[in-house]
Amino acid sequence: MIANAPFMPADPTERFTVIFRALQRSVADNGYRLKIHGPLIVLIWNYLARQIARFARIASGPPQSPRTRTRAPASGTVEREPATAIPNPKPPLTLPRGFAWLIRLLPNGPATVVAGAAARADLQLFMEDPIVLELLATHPSLGRILRPLHTMLGLRPSQIIKRPRKPRSEPTNPATPRPKRPRPRRQPDFMAQYKVNPDGSIDFTPEQLRDILGPPPPPVPPWHHPFVPSFDAKKMWRKGPRG
Repeated sequence: MIANAPFMPADPTERFTVIFRALQRSVADNGYRLKIHGPLIVLIWNYLARQIARFARIASGPPQSPRTRTRAPASGTVEREPATAIPNPKPPLTLPRGFAWLIRLLPNGPATVVAGAAARADLQLFMEDPIVLELLATHPSLGRILRPLHTMLGLRPSQIIKRPRKPRSEPTNPATPRPKRPRPRRQPDFMAQYKVNPDGSIDFTPEQLRDILGPPPPPVPPWHHPFVPSFDAKKMWRKGPRG
């Protein structure tokens, strides 16, 4: 923790606001010095401001129950007009993604210590507060705000804010068994057709050699045979006079 850290109030909403207002100011103060893209700094500032406002609005509301998503039955086919393609040569600027993307965005300089480490430590203490845990139990939709913030700062979400798993849908016809896939026929061992000796050599049959090497070449005609003289050229060589 930092020595000059602000005093943390007991109210969860005010405490959440203090943590992420300090993160906003630290990213804005150090972003330009670390040469971060200006529109990206504005995007991070606006994102944190929206999360602060959403947290205050949900926490001040009545207790909620965990929401389960249900699909409305289709009443009929609705004809939709074909969407007209709008040319968008430049993609819009969005926030980075991935685990601890804010820590990786500021790899060098004091912004990592001030913005990342302080907010990360404060958020850990915030999630261990019994008052906050009681608030999360009565307002489970706050997990949708806290989960991205945990990912942004490199924290694993605690069990109370983890996304609930969807129940498995039961099969429509449980009586009908699922058809089995035909199992592919097992291919025989390739080396089983050859006789392998203990020393590693292989005894091939004439038929196997014919399959490997192919049929024998056609006979060469006599006029293609190499010339072999029927006499000994060395004996017929005339030697010079002996001195």
